[in-house]
Amino acid sequence: MKIRFCRLFFALRACVDGFLRGCRPYLAVDSTFLTSRFRGHLCIACAIDGHNWMYPVAVGVIESETNENWIWFMERLKEAIGTPDGLTFSTDCGQAIMKGVSEVFPRAEHRECMYHLVQNFKKRYSGKVFDEHLWASSYSWSPYMFEKHYQAMAAAKPEAMKYLQETHKKLWTRSQYRTASKVDYVTNNLAESFNNWIKLEKGKHLDDLLDTIRQKILIKWNQRKKVAKKFNGKILPHILQRLKEESYNLDIEVIIASPEGVAELCAKGSNGSRFRYVVSLKDRTCSCRVWQGSGIPCKHAIAFITSIAGEKLEDHVDDYFSVNRFRAAYEGSIPSIPDKSMWPKATHDFFMHPPLLKSTTGGRHKNRMKSALEGGSNSQKKSSKKHECPIYHLLGHHRYTCKNGNPEDIAAMEAEMYSFLPNLFCI
Repeated sequence: MKIRFCRLFFALRACVDGFLRGCRPYLAVDSTFLTSRFRGHLCIACAIDGHNWMYPVAVGVIESETNENWIWFMERLKEAIGTPDGLTFSTDCGQAIMKGVSEVFPRAEHRECMYHLVQNFKKRYSGKVFDEHLWASSYSWSPYMFEKHYQAMAAAKPEAMKYLQETHKKLWTRSQYRTASKVDYVTNNLAESFNNWIKLEKGKHLDDLLDTIRQKILIKWNQRKKVAKKFNGKILPHILQRLKEESYNLDIEVIIASPEGVAELCAKGSNGSRFRYVVSLKDRTCSCRVWQGSGIPCKHAIAFITSIAGEKLEDHVDDYFSVNRFRAAYEGSIPSIPDKSMWPKATHDFFMHPPLLKSTTGGRHKNRMKSALEGGSNSQKKSSKKHECPIYHLLGHHRYTCKNGNPEDIAAMEAEMYSFLPNLFCI
């Protein structure tokens, strides 16, 4: 029996160690199809650093997206990273990938990409009420605001909300997110960014593909190490700049503050209504849940902090956004290796045969087939070119439906077109 390639897992030590030391415990997991001769899928587990930059942790190659293959990939990932506190996964709504995460990381938080949820939802339900409230419910940190948007949709179409409850059981709203990961993303765009990053390399052989990914990571590592050396202070500069901009023109009143660092604040809504929030500096929380969810003070916390003499905003930012954490993420070294012609020869006592090719209809696609909702072929018009009538020479109709042409011209053309029929019947 021939020994054939089945699947592989590839992770660089510097990426794994940097993820555990310097990144938030958040992984966007996805796959993209390969366009080489033997096809297959490239799996990706991608993290995010303190600067909100894409941070590749591990990749894998599998034959197809099955439960077995995704469970296998997740098991290899668990061997590499373990189960850090607050570990959170973000995936699309594919059955196999969701099965892999829940089977291998049952205690990890599992979020579902809101973009894919909406795409599936729109295939069944549509309307103004969903345009106004579906995305808004996902972005709501407050359970009260989520319930407000949710009930508006439920009142308009109860069966649509029943569909969401039965088919999308993973977390898709910030109001239900845990706060340990300090990531507030509701989509899986992080993994999509990686897929787009290696889009032009997907047709290469596996050894060349993985070597190219290593090179691309090496280039990014060296660039970001140079950036990290320029940073000074405690917190990353872009976070401080963001806090500075948000501290301007705050229409928030501190009603009362206790010596323990707890305050009640009153903020005006967009319609003139007033809402009261509770902020705790010691616990780094606000009743709006934005601070504890993102790790960065919300506008209510900023108003309270800036009202206290000598208090600095940077002292209330989570450590995940510190300069030290950012440097730790890129502390390791990506190995440099020579050309493939100089690699050591394999010493195992068998020959690795390529996987068997599966017969498929049609040509091999280089790009992902877009759905109808994304403007794919199903939603596009077959052709923008209109037919020209040979009688009246106008666009949009054929000769046999022409109403403006000369009847004699139509009769003459038909006689010419069907003149071959008698000869045909004589054969």
